[in-house]
Amino acid sequence: MVMIMKCNICHRKFSANDAEVLLKLPDHAATCYPVEHKYALSNKNSHLHRNATGVLDSIMVTYGNGELCSRLLYEAINRSYLQRLKVYYSYVASKGQTVSQYIEAHEYIKSYPPLGDTIRDMYNEAAGTENTPWAISDHDRNTREIQAVRCNDIFAQDHTFEVVKNYQRRLGAKAMWDVATSTGEIVTAVLVPSTTTKDFAHAAGMLFNRRTWFNPTVIYSDTWPAKDEFWQLLVSDIEGRLGLFHYEKRILRTLRKKHVDFFTAVTALLSALYSYCMVDYEKLLVALKNGTLLLTGKQYTSEEIDDLKTTRQFRDRYGKYIRKQLWPPQTIVQNLDTWFCRFKVTATDPITSPAGGRLDPFHLCPLFTGETKPAVENCKLKAVYLEDPLPLEDMYDKIPPHPSSKHQLTECCSKRGESKLESAHDRMGHFANSGMRATLAYNLNLAGTARYNLSIRHKRSLIAKLTPKNPNENTTSVVRTEQRKTPAGWEKVVPFWNHTELAYVNRMARKVGAKVPFPNAKPLEPDTGEHFFSEYMTICKPRLLKYDKMSSAFVHCVKERVER
Repeated sequence: MVMIMKCNICHRKFSANDAEVLLKLPDHAATCYPVEHKYALSNKNSHLHRNATGVLDSIMVTYGNGELCSRLLYEAINRSYLQRLKVYYSYVASKGQTVSQYIEAHEYIKSYPPLGDTIRDMYNEAAGTENTPWAISDHDRNTREIQAVRCNDIFAQDHTFEVVKNYQRRLGAKAMWDVATSTGEIVTAVLVPSTTTKDFAHAAGMLFNRRTWFNPTVIYSDTWPAKDEFWQLLVSDIEGRLGLFHYEKRILRTLRKKHVDFFTAVTALLSALYSYCMVDYEKLLVALKNGTLLLTGKQYTSEEIDDLKTTRQFRDRYGKYIRKQLWPPQTIVQNLDTWFCRFKVTATDPITSPAGGRLDPFHLCPLFTGETKPAVENCKLKAVYLEDPLPLEDMYDKIPPHPSSKHQLTECCSKRGESKLESAHDRMGHFANSGMRATLAYNLNLAGTARYNLSIRHKRSLIAKLTPKNPNENTTSVVRTEQRKTPAGWEKVVPFWNHTELAYVNRMARKVGAKVPFPNAKPLEPDTGEHFFSEYMTICKPRLLKYDKMSSAFVHCVKERVER
């Protein structure tokens, strides 16, 4: 039952459960109505409990599935009815009584939860409303969270096509251009009508011109040194590098994946490009052989480790404990020649460069295709752009192991931005479902990207614990003391997504003279005016903004940054 309230002055009527009314009440009174302020929508015939919307916010970002949320609510009502039946019959049986039939389901369930379309509408409307105690909508908060990402060393840029499927075709997007820092945080992500430079030049200009806290010195790109003149216009002294992922991908995509020697060739190719740090590799071998790395306590033999190294499982599970050291350019060229001779089937000069490969015994085809040799020759020419811009110690950040960890292996976080950007592409393609309307897909992508950045920031906060508070205190003891408060399985899980709400609670604590409960809450940076994802296509209209190299508007943008 909802009471209708009427203003004594303007005689305007309000529902007592509207967000505008709830915001006027103190929190201890407003919490009696168990609905979040942003979901207390006046144009809906039902409100969802804050427990339900808490699950809804997590499910929608991952799956965008309103039907699943609707079914879960309906199943919860049915389970409640079933539980009441069991309690009723059990109580009557214990008393030895005979009573009338319990109320039927259709009489018990008078109201039904909203359907999937309505739930998606509610989420979309709640993301855009400013009816929150901190007066900032989720749309603006997530936008400013992405705008607040800082960079002073390395960033990577690339195009991806997975996110475009989540939007309708009439939008006209063909790809998404995005940028990531050395930590892996997403700096910007915009939909573009093509992969040409002119379509993302305006977004790049705003990124470098409007963010005073974005001052990189090294760029990783999948096409370097192509388009280097464009980036030199933005940052005159920037240093370019070719990403390792795309470098090896140029060769791997030319191989026949069904060949019997494919996985062996992949392992040999990676060994030709980089080597593992011997100190880290030795510690990993010890953990594998003494059984401290796995929960099952399995102890690997030397033969099993050799077989494991030829699989992707070794790189996915244990690569984070080993630092990769790239070979010098000429060593890579020599290793590529050796690798090519090892797996080719025919040789033009059998004496100086004999062929060591074989035909697949099942398909009777070689491992290499006609595109493999040109790809290897191209990679030999571009090997000079592959080496790391910093020493090995500076290319990695180290996260110490948890005190309860048995293996005590240090996790190494690479600063090669391209690998972090590629891993983000896998996540961003699942933040929404295919063919969604632009506003809903935009809010889901914003929320997913902002949470992705927050998860990285939370994980990397463990790195700061390497610095002891007392110069005379042992670093290891400080790390163990602070990390013992959280179990090992939960130390990398983000406890809170909304730092603006944490800041709001901190202000309440200061007002009553209490200790601040969230001292690490990060405030939002001022709005830079940048737009992301589909808003870049609809508001900035990159095809109409001729921001190429010769454009006076783009040159003015560059001059403004140089003067600043």
